[in-house]
Amino acid sequence: MISIKGTERVLICPLGWGLGHATRVIPIISFLLKKGCTVIFAGDESSLTLLNVIFPQNQSIYFPSISVRLSKKSSSFLLFLIALKVINRSIQENRELKKIISQQRIDLVISDNRYGFYSQEIPSVLITHQLRIKFPRPFGWLELIGEWYVRRYANRFAECWIPDNSEGFRLSGELSQTKHPPTNVQFIGLLSRFSEFEKVKKVKPKWDLVAIVSGPPPHRDIFERELVDLANRLNLKTLVIQGLPQNSSKVVRGMATLIPHLPDDEMAEAILSTKYIICRSGYSTIMDLMALGRRALLVPTPGQTEQEYLAIYLSQQKILDFSSQKDLKNLTVERLKDSQSDHWVSVNVSFFPVA
Repeated sequence: MISIKGTERVLICPLGWGLGHATRVIPIISFLLKKGCTVIFAGDESSLTLLNVIFPQNQSIYFPSISVRLSKKSSSFLLFLIALKVINRSIQENRELKKIISQQRIDLVISDNRYGFYSQEIPSVLITHQLRIKFPRPFGWLELIGEWYVRRYANRFAECWIPDNSEGFRLSGELSQTKHPPTNVQFIGLLSRFSEFEKVKKVKPKWDLVAIVSGPPPHRDIFERELVDLANRLNLKTLVIQGLPQNSSKVVRGMATLIPHLPDDEMAEAILSTKYIICRSGYSTIMDLMALGRRALLVPTPGQTEQEYLAIYLSQQKILDFSSQKDLKNLTVERLKDSQSDHWVSVNVSFFPVA
C-alpha cells in the first residue's frame, strides 16, 4: 500500500452518482488528515456540500460527473449510452486533472470510481468494488468486455483499492472477483463513515420506520413517493432521509416526515433507534448497515444491475432481506418485522483503519 508520510497534498474525487461514493471516502479523509496531509476535494455539488460540512477547513473544487437519468423501465440501450458517456468523460477528466495537479501542487490522487482521474506523473489510487460489471440478462456475454475495460483503466493507477474483506466472506460477492484482476489490487476493508461510531444505547424508538432515499432520477422520486404511501397505508411513523444535502426544507406528509439530510451522528442515531429500515442496495449503504449492525429491507433501483445483484446475493446468503420497488405497494408490517428479525445471519467484516 502507498506509504503516507503526512506531508502530501492529496486530491480526492468521488463519483457523483448518489452520495454513497462521497460518504465512503470519509474514513480515508479522516485517516489522511490525522496523518497530517493537506486534503483537497473535487466533485459534484452534492458531494462537495456533504464533505464541506464535515471538513469545513478543506479546499474544494467543482468537478462534475456525467449526469445520469434512468428510464422508468429498464433500458439496455440506455446502459450503452451511459457507458459511452463514461468513456468520453474519463478522457476529459484526465485532461482536466493535469491542470489541477499543476495548479494545486498535488502529490497523490485518490479517485472513487472516476476512471479518468489518474496520473502518470504522481501516485494515483482507484477505489472501486466493481471489477466485474453486471449487464442485463440478454447481454451477459458483455461481462468479459466490461472486466477488460475496468482492468485496463485500473492498471493505469498505482493501486486499486477494493473496500471489502481481504480474506473470507466478501460483501461485494462476484463484483470484486474475476479470473484476471488488475495487477495492483488491494483489499483494504470496508469503508463506512460509521465505522468509528459508538453504538447508541437502547432507547424507545422515535420512529417506526427510517427510509433512506438515494440514486438518480426518476426512480429516487418514485421511491420517495412509494415510501410516503407505505407510511400512511401501514400507519407507521416514518422518517424519510432524502439524501439531498444541498436542500434544507423539512416536509410532513401524514405519517411521513421528509428531511433532506442528517449529520452523521444524527443519522446513525436514527438508524440505530428505529424499528424498521428500508433503503437502496447501494454498496456504500450496505457497508454503513454493517458498521452499525442493523438489518434492513433492501430495495434495488430498477435497472441498476449492481444493486439488483447485491440485493439478491445478500438475501441468498441470508444476511439482508430485499423487495422490488413495485412490491412496496403490497408490503406488510409482518414482512418488515421479518426483515429485521434475528434469523438473518451476521458476518465478520473488517473496516479500513483510521489512525
